[in-house]
Amino acid sequence: MSTASDIIKSATGVYDHMKPIIWVDCEMTGLDHEKDHIIEICCLITDKNLKVLDKAGYESVIHYPKSEMDSMNKWCIDHHGSSGLTKKVIESEKTKDLVENQLLNYIKKFVSPNVGILAGNSIHMDRLFMLKEMPKVINYLMYRIIDVSSIMEFCKRHNPKVEALMPPKIGAHTAKQDIIESINQLKYYRDVYLKDSDEIDEEVIREKWAGKDINGNPLERNTRKRKI
Repeated sequence: MSTASDIIKSATGVYDHMKPIIWVDCEMTGLDHEKDHIIEICCLITDKNLKVLDKAGYESVIHYPKSEMDSMNKWCIDHHGSSGLTKKVIESEKTKDLVENQLLNYIKKFVSPNVGILAGNSIHMDRLFMLKEMPKVINYLMYRIIDVSSIMEFCKRHNPKVEALMPPKIGAHTAKQDIIESINQLKYYRDVYLKDSDEIDEEVIREKWAGKDINGNPLERNTRKRKI
């Protein structure tokens, strides 16, 4: 857990050089962001090497009445009921606005505005819900995301052996456990599928791409590197 001195320092952006990754997972009442709601959210923050900066993280359950929980689809009723989340939601005293502010303040302890990158599995879905229900958090972060599912889907097609050898997930579908598994999944891809910098032959790469843009077309002499 981060100490008081860590938190004071982090407010000055001391973690920014670590290229922090803001891992988030939400449990919802369904998958329709127009009518469903976030009922549980967890956040863990790692550095660029996927080291968790604060193992306690932030997690909260948001209150909704029993009538709202009873209107969920069958999968959500069964799953959230068996996991105990439905009971926690009904008994929770935290509002959506309170949780949004608490989460934002937690993230602010570790990263400056427009620096942290949102990450997770199928994180676009979590982000879609957060844009509606927790816009202050989304607006504080960088616009880019790291979606582990994208790497997984490409790996399945490019190197299915690597995907087949990946250790199985627990699949508890609690917000915090889902984040931990997403981080560990990305570590697996990094160690097995992606190359470290010392494994890259710069000369081979430079020779292959010399004088060409990313599309393989010749570069014009006055072409400057464009920031993407």
